[in-house]
Amino acid sequence: MISSDLQAKAARLIAARDAQFTADYRFSPSSPFPLDVSDLYRSSGFLSPRQIDIVSHDATSLAGAIAKRTYTAVEVTEAFCRSAALAQESTNCLAWFAPKEALDAAKSLDEVMEKTGRPVGPLHGVPVSVKDFINVKGYPQSAGHISSAPLVPEQDAHIVAILRRAGAVFIAKTTQPQSIMHLETTNFYGVTRCPYNTNLTAGGSSGGEGAIIGARGSVLGLTTDVGGSTRGPAANNGLWGFKPSSKRLPRGGIVGVTSVSRIAGCIGPAAHSLRDLELLVRIVLSAEPWKQDVTLVPMPWREVDERGVGAGCEGWSGEGGRLRVGIMWEDGVVRPVKPTRRALEGMVGKLREHPRVELVDFTPESVAEIWKITAQLYYIDGGKKLREALGEEQMYPLTEWIVSQSHELSNDEVTTLVNRRNALRQRYFDLFQSLRLDVILCPASPGPALPFHTTRYWSYTSLFNFLDWPALVFPTGVRVTLNDRDDGYEPRNEDERHLYRTYSPETCIGAPIGLQLAAPRWHDERVVAAAKIIEDVLPLEAD
Repeated sequence: MISSDLQAKAARLIAARDAQFTADYRFSPSSPFPLDVSDLYRSSGFLSPRQIDIVSHDATSLAGAIAKRTYTAVEVTEAFCRSAALAQESTNCLAWFAPKEALDAAKSLDEVMEKTGRPVGPLHGVPVSVKDFINVKGYPQSAGHISSAPLVPEQDAHIVAILRRAGAVFIAKTTQPQSIMHLETTNFYGVTRCPYNTNLTAGGSSGGEGAIIGARGSVLGLTTDVGGSTRGPAANNGLWGFKPSSKRLPRGGIVGVTSVSRIAGCIGPAAHSLRDLELLVRIVLSAEPWKQDVTLVPMPWREVDERGVGAGCEGWSGEGGRLRVGIMWEDGVVRPVKPTRRALEGMVGKLREHPRVELVDFTPESVAEIWKITAQLYYIDGGKKLREALGEEQMYPLTEWIVSQSHELSNDEVTTLVNRRNALRQRYFDLFQSLRLDVILCPASPGPALPFHTTRYWSYTSLFNFLDWPALVFPTGVRVTLNDRDDGYEPRNEDERHLYRTYSPETCIGAPIGLQLAAPRWHDERVVAAAKIIEDVLPLEAD
């Protein structure tokens, strides 16, 4: 049981957050919210027609509209603050809300625009939300557990500072799970819900970002990913999400990490469009962050044209210069449930007809072994640092589950596992090269968003953290229907059995399905260029 002192502190933290929602940002519905609140910004009456137009933009078009003075930074910020407040009311996605600070920043940006006639940078006036443990100067934050809060950083994280100089306006900090190591989001603030079905998880560990962007309360978000924490919430909430290769985007100014890990984590964006992902990465790398952070690779964003020429490559590998895509139907351990299979089958069907795409099958290897190594390398101390950080705070079930996959290792044991990890990385690279692939297309998860406290299978995303390959998740337009049944399938192992017991079309109705592209380390630009071709056939199904 949690101590009374910790309970009192948690209550104070929640009250402090809630106090930021002044009367202008409180919505009192006349009836209970529907199960699907993804369109609430349009239907609630809480936003004006002009504000609805504003929050319907992606970041790229919004930045262009502000630069052309179609909108002021202040009115854009006010629209997104109101929509963020609505998203919080319906999904519980916020750890901190900062309308006053955001509006002050927007006012300053408008004054600069008025004086100079030019935006301060490519994100002038664009609202951005940030995962809670990434520092934003002056905004209280936590590392997902009670004892870590409220930390009020005195300076921005490196990537936040770059975006601020580009004109971004930071409107909120978003929720994350207790250990920042769940594919769901539950901590002392409560459970964060998927806006497409609020009985389901928004994903994790960047679930707050997934929910707020999915509900149109933010247009661009900063997330992190060490096992799927960018890509899982993107898939669950109908978004685009990008995990770059490690050591490309700066991670300085992230506090409270409690895993002692040998799996590479990274920062990446979540957004409503592919071009927004590329916009954010281009802005960050154009600032040459490696000149401040010696852990980063000095690698600017490299141009790759539609033929695949660039970033060290002479073109796509398929016959006649076509994009050669390896289809990973499943990972050999957990077969995806019907709506995920339906989305992948639909995608493959469309791509077979695409004149610039060539398809082959890709069969992954050693997936069960890779997960065992991955889970152990997350906590080479067996979770000791996490337990110390939690103190008297009780572990949530998914925290207990991930920690239970590991035990404390000796230095020799760590070396042995890291050597095996490196050998498997080489094996996957050799396999990729032997098939002359440009990218792999696969599920982002074996299923859609699931009921709370049940998401336990990570390998469709964590595989690419293990390999340290860039991976991008995109929305297919497919959503779970009542016809998406898997009657009669006999699970092959306990992981499958858990998924097939947990999933049902009745429970997961309306949940979006995302798919994933990946390629070897440093092929970030090629993944994005491939996504531009694949985007031609999206959405597979229109709402």
